[in-house]
Amino acid sequence: MKILLNIIKFIIAIILTICVIALIIVNVASSTILNKEFILGKLDETNYYANIYTAVKSDFENYIYQSGLDESVLENIVPAEKIENDTKIIINNIYDGTNEDVDVTEIETNLRNNIENSLDYNLSATQQRTVNEFINRITQQYKDTITKTSYEDSINNMLEKARNIVDKLQKVSIIGIAVSFLIIIILSIKNLIAGLMLIGSTLISSGVFYILVNMIINAKVKIQNITILNDAISISLREIISTILKNLTTIGITLSIVGFVIIIIFAIIRSSKKEERENVEQ
Repeated sequence: MKILLNIIKFIIAIILTICVIALIIVNVASSTILNKEFILGKLDETNYYANIYTAVKSDFENYIYQSGLDESVLENIVPAEKIENDTKIIINNIYDGTNEDVDVTEIETNLRNNIENSLDYNLSATQQRTVNEFINRITQQYKDTITKTSYEDSINNMLEKARNIVDKLQKVSIIGIAVSFLIIIILSIKNLIAGLMLIGSTLISSGVFYILVNMIINAKVKIQNITILNDAISISLREIISTILKNLTTIGITLSIVGFVIIIIFAIIRSSKKEERENVEQ
């Protein structure tokens, strides 16, 4: 009977560990990758807007050489604050489903004025068409560099599904932790200290899991070498991934320490009670 009871407690301890791991994962996901304010904060920290501005200017230069126009026509056509405002529009589209378009009217007007001011003659109909085509390419390139995706609606839908899954997992995990904790206590009613030490062990197991995950990911993936789309996006993505892993590692270390402390405390209490019994018997 005692062996069966220990097996049941062991199984419940595994379930408790899984629930703790799941709860932490969903909480970290909710506060980071699924959190718009977290993403905006990371864009600020990584100087994203200045970096994307550099990428925009670089992309524009690829077209200016083909057009035959003077490079000066590209000067000041995109105000720095527009980069930030348009980026926030895209983030809102992704996280809030606002479906707002990036307006390129200002860029088009500035570019057209620069071109007209740079020429000392009137454009023919053919030249005007060429200029219009150049302006369209520049404005489209701006949209492509800023957004880098035409799937904002799809991403928003995936985020909504992810949020629903996270909410359900959070509730299930909390219930699982509460029930598992209660069952372990009930099963250990005759030896409550052993039950509490078992709970401490589950915390250590959960903590070690996150520490190992971080070590494996860092060993297998060179985060600082991750490159996607352009430097601005790559730098921000690296920082986001690094922050998430650091958070999980910190939580892992904290859980391990708390679990270890619980075990030590109750081991000392158990040892003291054993000593007392032995003294009484003598």
